[in-house]
Amino acid sequence: MTTWVSLLSDIRVDLDDMSGTPKFASALLYLYAKDGIRDYSTWFPKRLDRVHIAFLNGGFALPSDFISDIQVECPVDTFLQKRVHVGGKRYPTQSTPKFYYISGGSLYTSGSTTDVYLTYFATHTIPTSEADATTALSVPSADLELIRLYVVAKAYGQMRAKQSSLDRFKVGTGTRDDNPVAPEVVSLMDDYHQKVAERLSGGYIALQRSDR
Repeated sequence: MTTWVSLLSDIRVDLDDMSGTPKFASALLYLYAKDGIRDYSTWFPKRLDRVHIAFLNGGFALPSDFISDIQVECPVDTFLQKRVHVGGKRYPTQSTPKFYYISGGSLYTSGSTTDVYLTYFATHTIPTSEADATTALSVPSADLELIRLYVVAKAYGQMRAKQSSLDRFKVGTGTRDDNPVAPEVVSLMDDYHQKVAERLSGGYIALQRSDR
């Protein structure tokens, strides 16, 4: 089981930031890790099956980790069809619902107010705080490298921003494109996106134009 605390330790090894007075605050790395998990989840979401969702204010509130719907049952083993909205068409309420649609963070059916079960793609588990040592991360162990890459790239991005605030990199001190951290940030984020592409079907193709 991998927790945030163990992942944070690995991130600090990547950053060479293991001293008693670290350069990067745990709160900052936790913020970047949350962003990284959300970004990773858009490519490789977690699937949750037959989650009962509650009726609230005329609709069924979508879970907080919802990304996209897969199927809706009402009741179990009775599958609703996703409604395609057509302007000007009326959609009467039905005693036995046959359709559903999603709008404004809620799911609506054509009739039922009970027994709605949603199968959906979800965001992977996000630690509850920067000190969370118990919540198990749902990102597969083989893909934790992606989260580390994302966090390290963001951390170096912050370092680059601090370097850019120095007088020698400010606008008005001449044309300066030699911030020493900038290439590292670009390279790391490129590595992240390349590894995401490699894990997707179809793989990764690097395009290169020869110098003229």
